[in-house]
Amino acid sequence: METTREQPEREPEILPGFDPDGHYNSVPRPRPRFDLEVRAQPAAVLAALRAALDGHTGVHGLVLDDDGKVELILTEDRVRFWSPQLSALVSASGEGTRIKARFGPHPHIWGLFLAGYAIGILLSAACLLFGLVQLFLAMTPWGLWLLPLALLITGLTYGASYVGQGLGAGQMHDLRTFLDRALREAKGPVDS
Repeated sequence: METTREQPEREPEILPGFDPDGHYNSVPRPRPRFDLEVRAQPAAVLAALRAALDGHTGVHGLVLDDDGKVELILTEDRVRFWSPQLSALVSASGEGTRIKARFGPHPHIWGLFLAGYAIGILLSAACLLFGLVQLFLAMTPWGLWLLPLALLITGLTYGASYVGQGLGAGQMHDLRTFLDRALREAKGPVDS
């Protein structure tokens, strides 16, 4: 007589870059975002994150109960200038909790990116306007000749964000894994 035993349902493993539809997300984004639903109340989620931070040696951060904000960063010995941080907003959603999370660079680095974009865009606009005025006045439009250089500055700034994301991919994985493990302690993720 053959007996069959039912296998207990296993919680699906969350893979980095894997979306619920079953496709790997290989398209890089300047500030990757993801949303999670958890079957626990926000207070339990925040408490689980705080407890996970207390006992962890590779990640430290800040958990604010009043606002439901969470900031996760790597410890000082692992931080490089390209190192990401994970910012999350925890809020009540139906019978559980919704977590809206975003990876980004340190605020000082983000400020440098904004400055690079601003300089590139303003320089591009100035070159374009100055070159058009020169063209309309029948002068040599050397302002237009500088336009590709100004656009190059903007393009290099944009490209640098992808280089930094590539350099910090392993650290992004570490932060996401830390978050997922902490959430399992608070009843486990529903959707990611």
